[in-house]
Amino acid sequence: MISAYQSIKPSLLLAGLISAATLLSACQTSPFAKDPVPEPRYIPSIVLGEAQTLTVMPNRVACASELPMQCLLAKSKDGSVFQIPYDWIDDFKPALGTEYIISARPQIDEGQKSATGHWTLQNILSQRMVGMP
Repeated sequence: MISAYQSIKPSLLLAGLISAATLLSACQTSPFAKDPVPEPRYIPSIVLGEAQTLTVMPNRVACASELPMQCLLAKSKDGSVFQIPYDWIDDFKPALGTEYIISARPQIDEGQKSATGHWTLQNILSQRMVGMP
């Protein structure tokens, strides 16, 4: 039995050395591999669009989004109603129960050629207290 072990011992040693060398070489990087280059960071160029007259409704609603947040309901001059997240009109702090008619300019990402959803207040044209239901 000892002679059988002694005949297998060199092949086990050789197999162990080959396995160790294979495992160590797997951790090495190729000298021909290029370092990964990150994509350049996109920095938007924001411009203001044409001023629009919006009616901001007196109450807030839950936003139609994945994040729980409050939205303002706004109505444009053409009568379409849409949501604006609560703090997305710069320089505008609406009071609950007050309806506002404002002039605001949409913020547009010039590179993407699309509106960002944020607005910049130009003027508060009128405001009136509305009884809450």
